[in-house]
Amino acid sequence: MSDRLFPALNALLPGTLIGGFLLLSGGVQAATPTKRPTDESRGEELYERHCVACHGAAAKGHGPATQALVRPVPDLQGKVLIDDPTINILMRGMGAMPSYEQTFDRFDAKRVLQHMAKLEAPANPPPVPTPPLPPQPDSTPAE
Repeated sequence: MSDRLFPALNALLPGTLIGGFLLLSGGVQAATPTKRPTDESRGEELYERHCVACHGAAAKGHGPATQALVRPVPDLQGKVLIDDPTINILMRGMGAMPSYEQTFDRFDAKRVLQHMAKLEAPANPPPVPTPPLPPQPDSTPAE
């Protein structure tokens, strides 16, 4: 009976439902970020958030939290390996270092290690300039 009373409504209803669905789903897609951070920026972000406090900005073990720690934090500059045993240390912790297994995954652990490897000191640091010697008085006898 409703087909006879509202023929125009029956013709518009399917299009309205589909249009409403497309509008809502398009709005959801627009709200999601479209750019994923690079591995490098993700590693840096995680290192700054979870590691700098103890290991410091240069991974030398001089972070701001080290004064409150009982055990010294090792200097890791130039010693970072990006392999499974080192990833396991990040994931499970070691000694006084906490586990990050609940914080990030193995891929993020690798990103952190890659960032730490870039914190190493340059292979050939520039030489430190030495100041010139002051002039010495002439010790030759006068004629």
